[in-house]
Amino acid sequence: MPVRFCLECKNFEDRMEIDGNVVCAKNHRPGISCPDFQDRVIDIFHNYIYWSYLYSSGRSEEGKEFFERKFSKKLSAQDLAYIILAEYFDLRLDYSDFIRCWGIAKKIYEEKMPNIAGILNAALERFNLHGERTDLRKAFLDIVIYGKMPEEVTKGILTGLYKL
Repeated sequence: MPVRFCLECKNFEDRMEIDGNVVCAKNHRPGISCPDFQDRVIDIFHNYIYWSYLYSSGRSEEGKEFFERKFSKKLSAQDLAYIILAEYFDLRLDYSDFIRCWGIAKKIYEEKMPNIAGILNAALERFNLHGERTDLRKAFLDIVIYGKMPEEVTKGILTGLYKL
């Protein structure tokens, strides 16, 4: 499923359909008032970060049973948010896609998901300062599996502990 993205307002969440027209949250209609509204098929990070937001805010529990079986434990909404991002990084897509996409997505999700944003910002900072890629899959799974605190993982990223 492609994720639609409005370049006019940099919004890709809370889309709704009104009279058969898909609009972004600010009512920019594709091909009408917002011609740059386009599919982001290659940038699936936007889809994963959106699902992470849905899980962390408790707006969705879709797939919860699957992940609970996979990890053999009860998972909180926040755990699901971390797991879905670990799944994204398990795809092993080009790291530059993450860098580019997070630069846009953080404008929306930084305040809504501060712990996740802190981890992703630390990885972005490490990349910008040292050119190092971060094993974000391991970072997110350390929180879920080993019970590390997000602040501890963020600190580990900044010191190079999760370097790929």
